[in-house]
Amino acid sequence: MEPVIEFLQCHQRADRDKIYRAVSALWTLAFGDSEEYIWQFCQDMPLVGAVLAMSEKYVAGMALLLQPDAAQNAYYGYSVCTHPGERGRGICRRIHEKIRAVCEERRAGYFVRPAEHALIELYGKLGLKTLQWEDERIVTTDKVISHTLLSPKAYAQIRQQYFASSDLYAWDAEAIRFMCQQGYTAAGFSLEGTSCAAFLLERERIVCEICAPDTLLDRAAICAASALGGQAMVRLPGNKHMGYSAVMGYGTKENFYFNLYIE
Repeated sequence: MEPVIEFLQCHQRADRDKIYRAVSALWTLAFGDSEEYIWQFCQDMPLVGAVLAMSEKYVAGMALLLQPDAAQNAYYGYSVCTHPGERGRGICRRIHEKIRAVCEERRAGYFVRPAEHALIELYGKLGLKTLQWEDERIVTTDKVISHTLLSPKAYAQIRQQYFASSDLYAWDAEAIRFMCQQGYTAAGFSLEGTSCAAFLLERERIVCEICAPDTLLDRAAICAASALGGQAMVRLPGNKHMGYSAVMGYGTKENFYFNLYIE
């Protein structure tokens, strides 16, 4: 029997608990996150609902819909996955058909961040186009560069100097504090008398974001790599000639996403 596609809407606290119970097993299987993290995410994040593929035995596929900014009518597809035993049956396509129907009914846009390069082609077949490009590079340095750990509030203040206003995501101190609780670190350093910062995932040696003037981005990448022991994978803004699809979606303007540098 084909899984049934359902949309669980989130209007009140009880709905968040229901969504948590529905998605926790598949989420843990697909991404390895703890039940504590999943529960906290479902309680704190701006949930619109969850689109689920329900088989007789378990949840065969899912996608959470978040609305990062209540003033902007666009939904972020998060924790999109299919059960390993159900892959190749078109479940992701059916989930996204339901998402498109929900978005059309509500006149909302939709966007995702492909977790793997292989997903870019899949999302393209589902009708999503590239909204933002990103570049990844391995940076290695033997320099020991002084840096300090920043509070979420301090990082948010530095970030505002270099990034466009969020429009779609309240990347404020509270959001940063939540991410730091999951293992991320905010580091600060100075270049040519300018306060700069980087958002780091230490356990995987990834520099997720750099807050620095365009002219200092390469030097800031070296500082961030130094903060992670001398080598790190660094993410920087890219383009279609030198990068990959970092954000894909439809129903919203290009270059809207929260981590675009101010022009």
